[in-house]
Amino acid sequence: MKITSLCVALMCTSFIYAQNADIDQNQAANQNAVSNLASNPNQGGQFTGAATFYNPKFDREGSIYLFDGWDQSAIIVAKGTGGSFRENNINFNIQRSMFERKVAGDSIVAYNFTSIEKIIVGGREFKSFYLDEIKRNKAFEVIYRGDDFTILKGYTVDILEASPNPMIARPRDKYIQRVTYYLETEKTLEEFKLRKRAILEALNDQEMVERAKDYARQYDKSFSKEEDLKLILNYASRK
Repeated sequence: MKITSLCVALMCTSFIYAQNADIDQNQAANQNAVSNLASNPNQGGQFTGAATFYNPKFDREGSIYLFDGWDQSAIIVAKGTGGSFRENNINFNIQRSMFERKVAGDSIVAYNFTSIEKIIVGGREFKSFYLDEIKRNKAFEVIYRGDDFTILKGYTVDILEASPNPMIARPRDKYIQRVTYYLETEKTLEEFKLRKRAILEALNDQEMVERAKDYARQYDKSFSKEEDLKLILNYASRK
């Protein structure tokens, strides 16, 4: 019963969204629904089985989803209580910055981070942070978390319009997924380049700096490659 109640509380209310849906408006509606449920727990039943929307098909190449398919499972951790539950058929909608679960056909259950601390998919952790440049919260993948700073990975998607020019050979619109890294500290959340100098400055500890440089040199790792950087920073941060 506790797990069922937690699932319902974290789900967004039902809605149908079309091609030009206002993302911020939808998220605000979802947050209000969760707030109403929290203050009126006896009304939780009205959300059961109704937290779905229609997922429209567009004739475009590429995808707005981070993962190739819907065969991922996720561990969803609630704020405050630390309670968690597992969901299957999960994907991350980059365009909406929300996790979604396919339930039947084109029906999708959407989750936002109003009552969610983090979502873990295949060992990858996702959390929500307020991004000043867009004046709202956005879901990020946590690449590294240290004592003084956290490196985050943000995803965006653009639409490359079709062209009638036969030399370009692009008869359909195309989704282009892009990645931007950010550095989060106690005071700021700013765009960040994976460059050796910037990373060593962020460490702000000479002993860690030397360990990072030694590890990168010894094992031929690059500060500009994400997977290499994880190894470098994890080694450098060992006590």
